[in-house]
Amino acid sequence: MAKKSSMNKQILKDMMYGCLKELGENNSLYYHSTLSREYSHLTDKGRDPAIEILEEFVHKIREVEEQAYEDRKKKDTFDALKQ
Repeated sequence: MAKKSSMNKQILKDMMYGCLKELGENNSLYYHSTLSREYSHLTDKGRDPAIEILEEFVHKIREVEEQAYEDRKKKDTFDALKQ
């Protein structure tokens, strides 16, 4: 049962990496300075999409964690009944 949650976690990690990578490579959404990290930043146009991405992933992560908790509860109940 936990295997399903672990796979979902990895999928979410991969998706988040991909989204942030695409965001960072889009010059209209993110300004990347070759001088210093302190000059790199989201553009005004990039702030709203970044927040939407973050909110979506926080929601999805909570869903995965809640499902993993439910799976553990079921497993513990079945294990207790077997004894």
